[in-house]
Amino acid sequence: MEDGGLPAMASAALAELRKAAQLEGVAILDFARPDSASVLLFDAGPGVPDAIGSAHQLLRRSPDAVSFTVAPDKRPILVAPWVLHPDRRGGLALWRTAGGVAWEERDRCFAASVAGLMRIILEYGPGEASIDRLTGLPNRGFFLGEVNRHIDRLEQDGTSGTMLLIDLDGLRRVNTSHGRAVGDDVLTRTATLLRAMVRPVDIVARVGGDEFAVWLDGMDHMTAAERAVGLAERRLALPEAVDAAGRIEKSRMDSGHMKDGPVEGPQLEMTLSIGIASRRLGDGEDARALLRRAHKALWDAKQAGGGGWAVSRVLRG
Repeated sequence: MEDGGLPAMASAALAELRKAAQLEGVAILDFARPDSASVLLFDAGPGVPDAIGSAHQLLRRSPDAVSFTVAPDKRPILVAPWVLHPDRRGGLALWRTAGGVAWEERDRCFAASVAGLMRIILEYGPGEASIDRLTGLPNRGFFLGEVNRHIDRLEQDGTSGTMLLIDLDGLRRVNTSHGRAVGDDVLTRTATLLRAMVRPVDIVARVGGDEFAVWLDGMDHMTAAERAVGLAERRLALPEAVDAAGRIEKSRMDSGHMKDGPVEGPQLEMTLSIGIASRRLGDGEDARALLRRAHKALWDAKQAGGGGWAVSRVLRG
């Protein structure tokens, strides 16, 4: 985090976030050691001294999940924690003016998404933020590099990790029948769905045209399979009214769930197929090897008809 261009880039990103989200202020906090006080790295907007104390306490109480509260001075505070390589904790703090609208459960996904992007800026600096422009998720190159770093740490800690590879069944057919705008809408909704299922220590990325990958830190294949069951049971029902130019005029789906009320337009329903590959201690597999096994498991799930999941068997030499 010593790159000379990083402060300007991070400060500009925070200023834009504050403006777009209509916040009183936003800040990035860093904990050099688990028992240390937080350090204010970057901030934008007023109210910093009063808000930071509350944000610090929230990050201490909830180091692994997005949380929010109303501070004693009536400012609504929200924090999204992260872990920077190799094991440096910190997070993003957002606050509204005293007496402003309180944060709600639906704000968690928004905060986690923004925090994920800011974490990439901090770790990779200007010119190296490997972001997929459509979904806002990290891309394949970033994902593989980050998973390898997690694997190194997990080896030292004596724990495992698991990779999920998720494919949208029939996206090519959707693009052909309904237009690429609808296909892109499906991709961005899938990204939102996956963001909502991960913890701050996990990684979610778009690794191909219709493929997403998730790295689950310290999780074995049995626990990961429980996550896969929930995903495979999802039906991305997207009611759309699409005009002749292929533009989406109406969508009433939020994070994979239909909203209440009348709906116009044809029903478009899609499923997800998932491949699971766990890394056992001492196997020597890197991220690319795990991704290959996850691809094989994904293929097995697709061959079985899609809308399901499969676990990869460990390959032996």
